[in-house]
Amino acid sequence: MSAHGITHHPESHADKHIGIFIAVLAVVMAVVGALAKNEANKMIVKEVQASNGFAWYQSKRQRSYMNELEIKRADFELAGAPTDAQRQVLDVSKARLKAKNAEYEKENDEIRLKAEAAKKEADLALHKHHWFEYSEIALHIAVVLSSLTLLTDRKLFFRLGVGTTIAGIGLAFYGMTITGHHADHAEGTGESRAPAAAQLPSAKN
Repeated sequence: MSAHGITHHPESHADKHIGIFIAVLAVVMAVVGALAKNEANKMIVKEVQASNGFAWYQSKRQRSYMNELEIKRADFELAGAPTDAQRQVLDVSKARLKAKNAEYEKENDEIRLKAEAAKKEADLALHKHHWFEYSEIALHIAVVLSSLTLLTDRKLFFRLGVGTTIAGIGLAFYGMTITGHHADHAEGTGESRAPAAAQLPSAKN
């Protein structure tokens, strides 16, 4: 069979460009998907850290509150007629409890600040994750529209695909540059949700 009898149908120059465009889109989409997954993992880690921090904060406040009750009980007994030995024991106990509460107060400030920082980082990671997801959806739509161009030969689909790609990249860029201040504003509050720990009765009451 002669080679001259074989008919070749090379792809058009435009179709090759569209194919390359779709391949690049797939790479960008994979990168954005990885960013979204990374922020989701970060959010989980920071949420756990914040939750553990506030739980520890609550525990120490409970201990401090119980110590205050013991101090008040010692004051009540000292107001009576204790022996010198009893007075000495009560004074030592009061001093120890007050020193422990001072230690708790200092530690609690550090624990609370770390827990609040972790909570803010978790909220920021969640917010970024959402924007990367929106970007990924837009890029998926862009791939479909570009593919329709190859199937229908209608350039309108390619133009729409390019426009959707630009929108998707813009969403991803916004997700990368967003700050904690923007995340707080989007949530409608600048306060962390977790400081419910602060609702415990104060040890000074």
